[in-house]
Amino acid sequence: MKAGDLVKHPKGVENVCKEKYSLGIILSEYTPQHPTGAQQVTVMWRGMQSYLVYNADQLEVISEAR
Repeated sequence: MKAGDLVKHPKGVENVCKEKYSLGIILSEYTPQHPTGAQQVTVMWRGMQSYLVYNADQLEVISEAR
Protein backbone atom coordinates (compact mmCIF):
# COMPACT_ATOMS: atom_id res chain seq x y z
CA MET A 1 0.00 0.00 0.00
CA LYS A 2 1.15 3.49 -0.76
CA ALA A 3 -0.06 7.08 -0.62
CA GLY A 4 -2.83 7.73 -3.11
CA ASP A 5 -4.26 4.19 -3.11
CA LEU A 6 -8.02 3.92 -2.68
CA VAL A 7 -9.00 1.48 0.07
CA LYS A 8 -11.99 0.07 1.89
CA HIS A 9 -12.43 -1.60 5.23
CA PRO A 10 -13.29 -5.20 4.23
CA LYS A 11 -16.08 -5.67 6.74
CA GLY A 12 -16.91 -2.03 7.34
CA VAL A 13 -16.68 -1.09 10.97
CA GLU A 14 -19.12 -2.49 13.49
CA ASN A 15 -21.89 -0.16 14.65
CA VAL A 16 -21.03 2.70 12.26
CA CYS A 17 -21.92 3.76 8.73
CA LYS A 18 -20.68 1.03 6.36
CA GLU A 19 -21.03 3.40 3.40
CA LYS A 20 -18.47 5.79 4.90
CA TYR A 21 -15.86 3.03 5.31
CA SER A 22 -16.35 1.73 1.77
CA LEU A 23 -14.01 4.36 0.25
CA GLY A 24 -10.93 6.06 1.63
CA ILE A 25 -7.59 7.36 0.36
CA ILE A 26 -4.21 6.63 1.89
CA LEU A 27 -2.47 9.85 2.86
CA SER A 28 0.81 8.34 4.05
CA GLU A 29 2.40 5.06 5.07
CA TYR A 30 5.18 4.13 7.46
CA THR A 31 6.71 1.14 9.22
CA PRO A 32 7.42 1.48 12.95
CA GLN A 33 11.04 0.88 14.02
CA HIS A 34 10.36 -2.00 16.43
CA PRO A 35 11.08 -5.52 15.06
CA THR A 36 7.45 -6.62 14.84
CA GLY A 37 6.34 -3.36 13.27
CA ALA A 38 3.68 -3.85 10.62
CA GLN A 39 3.16 -1.22 7.95
CA GLN A 40 0.75 1.46 9.11
CA VAL A 41 -1.21 3.88 6.97
CA THR A 42 -3.19 7.06 7.55
CA VAL A 43 -6.54 7.06 5.77
CA MET A 44 -9.00 9.86 5.03
CA TRP A 45 -12.49 8.38 4.72
CA ARG A 46 -15.27 9.82 2.59
CA GLY A 47 -17.25 12.36 4.57
CA MET A 48 -14.81 12.58 7.50
CA GLN A 49 -12.86 15.69 8.45
CA SER A 50 -9.87 13.95 10.00
CA TYR A 51 -7.74 10.93 9.21
CA LEU A 52 -7.43 7.60 11.05
CA VAL A 53 -4.42 5.26 11.40
CA TYR A 54 -4.64 1.54 10.55
CA ASN A 55 -2.36 -1.44 10.14
CA ALA A 56 -2.14 -2.08 6.40
CA ASP A 57 -3.44 -5.65 6.80
CA GLN A 58 -6.78 -4.29 8.11
CA LEU A 59 -7.64 -2.69 4.75
CA GLU A 60 -8.26 -3.79 1.19
CA VAL A 61 -6.94 -1.86 -1.84
CA ILE A 62 -9.66 -0.93 -4.33
CA SER A 63 -7.46 0.96 -6.79
CA GLU A 64 -3.73 1.59 -6.80
CA ALA A 65 -2.23 5.03 -7.39
CA ARG A 66 -0.05 5.39 -10.46
